[in-house]
Amino acid sequence: MGRTIDQDVHAAFVEFKAKEDDKCMSVQCIYCQQIRAKNTSRQKQHLLECPGLQNHPNAPRPQSSGDGMGTTSNGFGTPNNLQHTNGAMSNGLPTHTTPMQTIPNGTSSMASQTPQGPSSTPLQRTTPKPQKTPKNTPGSNLPAPPLDDVHAAFVEFRAKDEDKCLSVQCIYCNQIRAKNTSRQRQHLLECATYQNVMKESIPANNLLHRFDEGDVARSLQIPAPTLELDFRISIKLNPKISVGSALYGHRDWVSIVGGQWAGRWGKGIIIPGGQDNQLVVRDLATRIDATYLLQTNDDPPAYITARSKGWRTGNKEVLERLNDNIQADQVPANQYKFRMSIELETGDERYTFLNACMWIGSGCRRSGEVIYDAYRVS
Repeated sequence: MGRTIDQDVHAAFVEFKAKEDDKCMSVQCIYCQQIRAKNTSRQKQHLLECPGLQNHPNAPRPQSSGDGMGTTSNGFGTPNNLQHTNGAMSNGLPTHTTPMQTIPNGTSSMASQTPQGPSSTPLQRTTPKPQKTPKNTPGSNLPAPPLDDVHAAFVEFRAKDEDKCLSVQCIYCNQIRAKNTSRQRQHLLECATYQNVMKESIPANNLLHRFDEGDVARSLQIPAPTLELDFRISIKLNPKISVGSALYGHRDWVSIVGGQWAGRWGKGIIIPGGQDNQLVVRDLATRIDATYLLQTNDDPPAYITARSKGWRTGNKEVLERLNDNIQADQVPANQYKFRMSIELETGDERYTFLNACMWIGSGCRRSGEVIYDAYRVS
């Protein structure tokens, strides 16, 4: 006596529980390895559309009613003749060539297979072994999506009122699967539409020019730096000394007579003796290159060398007023740009953490003073 239609359907799927505490079983198609919730009707429908089953030479196929072969009500029939290759056959596939892949998560439980005849022996099927979910797929450099993104990428629903388990549908490719967070995350790593959307969300891919498709740099998620106000500094200056025309512009030498600073990690004064070697170009934009020495208020004090490099730029008329010691104090700081990078260095163990930090400064120039805020880059 041949097997029933339902037996053929069940034989084409491996049953397993993704987690020990799961109440519902999941199944994996042995032909295309697609995973779904256990539901006989949907399993039948899947087999009618399964590309892996249709492309396999020995697999059972849907039969038409006019070909002279036995048919079933759902068009899915069992093969009458199978060629045995080096041993027993299981579900129309040689046991040593079954395209079974391991289930990504959880343990599995196997249902025994109904024998095809009184003289046949029970067919064996290899239990899939669990493996860890990879953080990314070979063709993608995107990281595994966080839990909130996984849940946001799927719509939950109940296929039938009597179903105990929920199913989910990917909003990017509309694929339906059993609700399981680990497998949903793995699906997103393999979903081409999701991958493309995530790549387009990378800021570097929204620039006027971008890397070629397929380049690693096109899909790398790189964290954006943040700025946090770290300290403010006031530097007292002597009148500038004109050195004269140089190779790239006009040179000015400005010596530092003192000042003070205060911030999150301390406060103190500026030791007299620093200098700013300035380069003024044709439009009066000024490049600064200043070095000076900070002293903390500790007992004993710590000494920290500081170096700032940057540019003071803006409208030429504004810069002319800024270079006039009488008018400089009347020029608002938002009418020009005074930006710089700052480096600090010390051998004092109390402040060695400063050696590996970076700062971006925004300042203003007054008649005999420069004041700037230093933002730590993190």
